[in-house]
Amino acid sequence: MSTFEQRQALEAFRTFLGGRGLIEATLSLPDGFEAMLDFYATVQASDCTAEDADMLLFQWGTYDRAYLPRGGETGVFFDINLMRQLIPDVQEEDDDIWQLELNFAFEPTDSLRALGRNGRWCHSLQQLHEFRNYVLTSAPFTACGNVIIRQRTLEYQCVG
Repeated sequence: MSTFEQRQALEAFRTFLGGRGLIEATLSLPDGFEAMLDFYATVQASDCTAEDADMLLFQWGTYDRAYLPRGGETGVFFDINLMRQLIPDVQEEDDDIWQLELNFAFEPTDSLRALGRNGRWCHSLQQLHEFRNYVLTSAPFTACGNVIIRQRTLEYQCVG
């Protein structure tokens, strides 16, 4: 298993994407999610070793971008994302929590809005197989599979 330092998560994931021949600007939802899941499975954050210091979060919902600061267009979108949350072993701040987020935004159709807002955590590699199956067969993932992506973003930021 290869490793990266927490502060290098964005660059490490971009390198991982490139190694698969994937381009961030044209990433499909299935390719992006598979890459993020495989990145978690095969590339460890060397300085995030405590329990729950390296987790995944799958989440979805309809949000108004006027209230959620994020690069790109403003307005109402249905977002589906996979996020890797990292908490370094040695924290510079008390709440030093970092998130590498791969987000896909779609036009908020009635059928997408009907999916509501929700999410699910994966706390460890031991849970990854079940988590992967849940994500890739979930109603939000399958509903967005053939919908035109309005915006895709890959961000890494401190949220704590």
